[in-house]
Amino acid sequence: MRRILVATVLAVLAAACGGDPAEEPVTTTRSPTVESQAETSDTTASSTATTVETTTTPSVTTGPTEETTSATPDTTTTTAEETTTTTTVSGPPATPSPLTGLGVADPDSLNRRTMAVKVDNHWDARPQIGIGEAEAVFELLVESGITRFIALFHSVDSTYVGPVRSVRPTDPHLLRHLNTTVLASGGQNWILNSFPRNGVGVIGEIGVGGYREETRRAPHNYFVNTAELRPTADQRLYPDTPPPPLFEIGDLPVSGIPGGVSEVTMEWAPTNSVTWEWNGSTYERHLDDGPHTWTHVEGSEEVITADVLVVIFSRLFYTTPPQGGVTLPTMETTGEGRVLVFAEGQVVDGRWERADTAQPFSFMLTDGSPITVPAGRPWISLFPDGRLVSW
Repeated sequence: MRRILVATVLAVLAAACGGDPAEEPVTTTRSPTVESQAETSDTTASSTATTVETTTTPSVTTGPTEETTSATPDTTTTTAEETTTTTTVSGPPATPSPLTGLGVADPDSLNRRTMAVKVDNHWDARPQIGIGEAEAVFELLVESGITRFIALFHSVDSTYVGPVRSVRPTDPHLLRHLNTTVLASGGQNWILNSFPRNGVGVIGEIGVGGYREETRRAPHNYFVNTAELRPTADQRLYPDTPPPPLFEIGDLPVSGIPGGVSEVTMEWAPTNSVTWEWNGSTYERHLDDGPHTWTHVEGSEEVITADVLVVIFSRLFYTTPPQGGVTLPTMETTGEGRVLVFAEGQVVDGRWERADTAQPFSFMLTDGSPITVPAGRPWISLFPDGRLVSW
């Protein structure tokens, strides 16, 4: 009724006074706002709602007296229904590391050799420095029931890793297929001479890229910078070839999974037991006296972790130097045997094969189907046959 009366009054006044008819409504439209944000190769586009406001304001002039009568504005607001559209655009996948299967931000870092650091695991060497920065780690038994590590640095480097100790007879045979240069603190000559015969470079204490830490006792105080020693490997004409894939990467075969695993205990010797505890996202390493930690070069400390545990059961024997002397524990790296793969809180029990040292290890179930290993930072234990692994 109100609108009818207003319209009637306007018509009468316009006819009587010669005024202009009411002006056409003015419509203002706010353009949609589009926000775009790129993050880790995913692009998401979101559109905000579009709001349309329509306002009608008639005005009436009453004649020469310039007296103005304004009708009450009739305002109509129309709001478009809110619509949000999300579009995900997948970019090219990151180039995977051959050691972990994880994407690498800089593909150029993959076009080079692997630096393998022989890391001390004597109790006076703990906590180790820089080992948590490695892409993969081997663990092997040495004398007195203790172990040593071989930390692999391919697409990454460490400015300070160690303590670094001497090589053992197993090392060149284990590492031959990975095209590595080994950084070590010496070794017996007959062992050092076996490295070039197996196509593996080795660099000892040469005064460049290696440092003695005064706050630690020798011989557990030598540390290396893997980046600074790469030019030395170039000067010695060691192969600068990227490693092949450490494993065939993929999901654990469902048919081989017997159930969940919360912790894994490995008895390297009667006096050396190691437990890996699954925390829901990674495995944490523990010793008999508590968590096994490592230290960043700036001093912060963390528990040693791994995404994947690979236990390769192998024959342990002892090698005597050609000219006589102390025999050293040695692990068989070719042939076949049992393998356990722990990943994502689960385990697969199978077999490993390796025809010769120029080839990688291959894993399979008892029916011969392959065991693929999930992507992640692996910890590979070359473990003596007959010793206990429980979970």
